[in-house]
Amino acid sequence: MSETLSNLGTRQVEATEETNDAGQISSILTLSPIDGMELEVSNMGGAGFPVQFKLFDSNGDPLPLDTEVYVRWDAPHLDQPEVVSFKLSNIGTFNRLSIKEQQNTEYRDRTRIELKGRSLVVEDIEEMEIAINSSAVVDWSQGTEFYFDDKAVTVRSEEA
Repeated sequence: MSETLSNLGTRQVEATEETNDAGQISSILTLSPIDGMELEVSNMGGAGFPVQFKLFDSNGDPLPLDTEVYVRWDAPHLDQPEVVSFKLSNIGTFNRLSIKEQQNTEYRDRTRIELKGRSLVVEDIEEMEIAINSSAVVDWSQGTEFYFDDKAVTVRSEEA
């Protein structure tokens, strides 16, 4: 079933807000389905899936425009998380538009992250990460938010 997913998590998906390491690709948000559940995030129309976010540093300033955003997948058998999306290399649109404006269908094509495959399926022993490469460090206490378009997210029992 479709699920609204954000940095706050849901009943079926745990979300962990993290602090990145400046100057290298590192996680800012980890999402993991609870026991027995499976999370699927799908490209919509082959052009990625819409997300909405605002990323702020410890001074409450938006992260730099050249901040790169990635989706990564991690599983127990991997030495390190694997990048499963194409790089989003400029967050200017996200800095300029409010979350509400980003959710407007008029801007959906500008607020997408494209997966390298059709979808990403995450089982309950795995994790999906939002990772960034930025010269600044994200601070969740300064109003940082991250949302996934509910039409791109499905959470279901692994036995379904």
